[in-house]
Amino acid sequence: MRWTKGNADDEAAPEGDETPLDSTDSRILSLLQLNGRTSYREIARKLGVSEGTVRGRVGRLQSAGVLTIAAIADPFKLGYSVLAFTLLKVELGRQQSVVDELATWDEITYISSCTGRADLYVQFVCRDRDHLWRLLSQRLPAVDGVLDAETFQELKMHKVSYVYPNVENGSSPAVSE
Repeated sequence: MRWTKGNADDEAAPEGDETPLDSTDSRILSLLQLNGRTSYREIARKLGVSEGTVRGRVGRLQSAGVLTIAAIADPFKLGYSVLAFTLLKVELGRQQSVVDELATWDEITYISSCTGRADLYVQFVCRDRDHLWRLLSQRLPAVDGVLDAETFQELKMHKVSYVYPNVENGSSPAVSE
């Protein structure tokens, strides 16, 4: 993200209430990160607490935005043969409108604002290279506010992990919204 005096995007990050994780929360998170389908009963047995304690803790962590349980599908096994990401440079003051537009595209699985040579990181899944070509040569140039795009095609995923380090041993930092 570029920072310029008067830039509409230079608001401070929102300050949320921190959610400190005690050892029980951390151990629950650790088990769910390994297998999001683990039953509350099984987690309770492993931790030596009641099933109600686990249910309440998971509910609180979900309400606080600390935990989301989701199914992660393999895009290649679903018929998407191209996984690519694009670094976008965006016109000053247009970043949010670009994000809003791109967020509606089914092919985009991830968008984040970043620092450095690009303003946005955008991940695509496409059926084939022709599909990616149409996105990059026709649809993306039509988005108002996009100045430049640098695209990389991923050839092979070597690691995909949503398990964050040091959660179980309690040394993870407090989580904020």
